[in-house]
Amino acid sequence: MTTPQGYRLVSVDQTRASEVLHVDAFAFAFTVPDKDAGFIQDVLPWERTRAVEVADPVRGTEGTLAAVHASFKFGTRVPGGREVPTAGLSWVGVHPGHRRRGLLRAMIGDHFSRSLARGEAISTLFAAETQIYQRFGYGMAATEARVQLGRGVELRPLPGSENLIVEVDSASIERHGPTIASIQSRMTRPGTVSTLAPQTLADVLMDLEIDRDGSEELRIATVRDGDDPVAWALFQRKQEWGDTGPDGKVRVRAWGALGAAATVRLWGVLADFDLMSATHAGRFAPDDPLLLRLKDMRAAKITLTDNLWVRILDVAEALEARGYAADCDVTVQVDDSFLPQNAGVWRVLVAAGEAKVTREGAADPASADLRLDVQELGAAYLGGTTITELTRAQLVDERTPGTAAELSRAMASDVKPVANFGF
Repeated sequence: MTTPQGYRLVSVDQTRASEVLHVDAFAFAFTVPDKDAGFIQDVLPWERTRAVEVADPVRGTEGTLAAVHASFKFGTRVPGGREVPTAGLSWVGVHPGHRRRGLLRAMIGDHFSRSLARGEAISTLFAAETQIYQRFGYGMAATEARVQLGRGVELRPLPGSENLIVEVDSASIERHGPTIASIQSRMTRPGTVSTLAPQTLADVLMDLEIDRDGSEELRIATVRDGDDPVAWALFQRKQEWGDTGPDGKVRVRAWGALGAAATVRLWGVLADFDLMSATHAGRFAPDDPLLLRLKDMRAAKITLTDNLWVRILDVAEALEARGYAADCDVTVQVDDSFLPQNAGVWRVLVAAGEAKVTREGAADPASADLRLDVQELGAAYLGGTTITELTRAQLVDERTPGTAAELSRAMASDVKPVANFGF
């Protein structure tokens, strides 16, 4: 990938933390007080943080940073309960004084090549502006429900859930980081970040005063089954008073649970704090047990939005890394203008849940059963969006009748994907 004239790609370490924060503050329109600026030292993976630096005085002050990005090391859960090495793209920002010069494209190319060199077959992200990342082949692989729960929301009873132990405390990475990591490692829902780097935990538990907007400090609710932690949630309450009394709000920032009983117990607490009238939360998969156990779904005020975006970096590695629900033998023409090594005809042969994916180098592209862009392959990767749905939307071209349904059944997941916290 060619770097635009007058710039160079560089690695940055903690000694340039203030410069990285400066670029992203301009890119995302925020200001961090000096007393809080040190947080960036803990939350970025500095060995995987890159930038575009001014190399020519014509472009600005030589040596200053014009754009930045970071890549988190994740293990992402995929269908079949497996884990795939992942590059979690984040902190992507171009200084407004250097926009429209191809810096983002250069950084994405740099991110892809370095991720592939580390053996990471996919890249994931949460998109600040979704149209931007589709240009680079990211597909919307998961959606999430956001809900507003009234105090004391009624759930269908689940015998035994009331016996689980709940603890509520001020959040601490030292005391609660291991609990969160333990629960995440046992979650099997596709899209889950199942292996967390230390910087990821620090980011999840970050509690800057400028982000509180009048709320309390970051709190955590944990649920235990005996000594075994089975659910966690980070939340903040904001006290408000209406004409008729207390009207406080609870904002749940991130959460995770192992099973329906832990989910019911956790949300029975989060939606029933004194002086609070509503609890706002997201990161619910469309098939989450809480949504299915609501007695009045209409009262929950549910909205649906995008969640995790997936970019396939290595077609064969990524497809062979996940599990499959049915056998299939389909040839697929993949279009990938950004990573041409992915482009071409691939045979996807699945038996007993395992895939063998091989390039059909001699095949006429027109002979492939299906044709799709790498963006659609990413969208279908976690089993949330099906190949059949993409075909009906005419985003997949079915040339051999029945093959879209065949591949769709194979790539389907019984559990809807979602990432239960952002990064």
